[in-house]
Amino acid sequence: MAVSDEVRAMCEASFAAEEVSLALRVLNTYEGEETDRVHRAAVASSQGSLHQLASWICGVTPPLDNFFWLAGGVEPGATDRQAFAAKWLSGFYDKNRLVRQDEAGPSRPEP
Repeated sequence: MAVSDEVRAMCEASFAAEEVSLALRVLNTYEGEETDRVHRAAVASSQGSLHQLASWICGVTPPLDNFFWLAGGVEPGATDRQAFAAKWLSGFYDKNRLVRQDEAGPSRPEP
């Protein structure tokens, strides 16, 4: 399903101009149920990070209620438990992200 106009507008507001097309491509990789709702939740949860967006989209698994509960942690009115879970998961995604070789810094010498 194509990305809706509302989700496209969310991407334009959340991501840098040069990243919007990439964000839309990431969103198009999701082909499950409730596509528009999943897209909206993932964009909101990613907080403008392409890596986060890809991680949130890759993390969508049935039952979707779990995903929507976690994604709700960044929304106003979220419970403390939701906010903690969303923050923890985002931190996990950041910690485990793949880093380009030029970002990785010098490699350790072989022993």
